[in-house]
Amino acid sequence: MAGIPIRGYGSTARTNRFGNAVVSDVNSYYRNKVSIDLDRLPDNAEATRSVVQATLTEGAIGYRRFDVVAGEKAMAVIRLADGSHPPFGASILNRKQQEVGIVNDGGSVYLSGINAGEKMRVHWAGATKCVIDLPPALPKRAVSNLPDLLLLCRQPTNAGNEPER
Repeated sequence: MAGIPIRGYGSTARTNRFGNAVVSDVNSYYRNKVSIDLDRLPDNAEATRSVVQATLTEGAIGYRRFDVVAGEKAMAVIRLADGSHPPFGASILNRKQQEVGIVNDGGSVYLSGINAGEKMRVHWAGATKCVIDLPPALPKRAVSNLPDLLLLCRQPTNAGNEPER
């Protein structure tokens, strides 16, 4: 994702359109910490792993990956076909198998990194139990600054291995 602020020990660099950034202020033979500047993170991004460490030799080039989820944020209520809710603690996974939410009491969930028309899986007890289709257009932000969604969780048609959109 482009525009993610990355900092070492000096100035902040931003990722390019390929999601890469160059951090040049690292010390040879020392453990170096590089992190995402969470204060400058764009509104449509969420960092699930924001700090990485590396110990490089002199002249070495190191490559490290941060876990960033890109997309909108929303509050939602998830309902199963029988009107019940997924159990507390069920995970919501996107097409990249990144966790974008955890189900709370009554099926409520804060979702981050979601995109209109995306298909997500609801996972509990070690397996995908149902699939959510996000609407083709996400609603505008409400008074709380987050859109509210009511999402129906349907049974996967082929044991949780549906192709992703």
